[in-house]
Amino acid sequence: MEVPRRVRSGEISSDVFIILVTAANLVFFAFFHKYIAWYTTGPGGSVTRLSMLTDDYFVWLPIPITASILVIVANIVIIAYAREWFRQAAWIVFSLIGIVVTVSLVSIFPFDFSVIPNAIAVDVVPIWVRVFFIFMAVFYGTTALVLSVKMRRYLARQETR
Repeated sequence: MEVPRRVRSGEISSDVFIILVTAANLVFFAFFHKYIAWYTTGPGGSVTRLSMLTDDYFVWLPIPITASILVIVANIVIIAYAREWFRQAAWIVFSLIGIVVTVSLVSIFPFDFSVIPNAIAVDVVPIWVRVFFIFMAVFYGTTALVLSVKMRRYLARQETR
């Protein structure tokens, strides 16, 4: 079945946007991680950057780099190989990759919030960051489940045709 030209151009635009955003994230995580910091202004206007990342960040870093490369390559393949079942399968895999990246981030937790000059924030921020990442993993899991059900329906409809 031929996909209407307008729908196909929208899918391609979406895939190109995903490639660009993923590439930007890849560059940020790989090269600009030093800017994840707490900044303080000293006397005379000097700025001090106190990193909030520990050395464990570099243990975690290969995981999002690999995931980003997989997402970029898969989206290029999706553009070239325009099949709905492949697109849906890829989105399920993207969600599963999101779970892996997020859960690994929670388990390694390469953050040091002790540089924040507020004692309450030092205690509260790590909890909220973990809760946020756990929420993200649950979101990715729910997305993978919904997409799997959607794909099963799509494949069942294809078999009856």
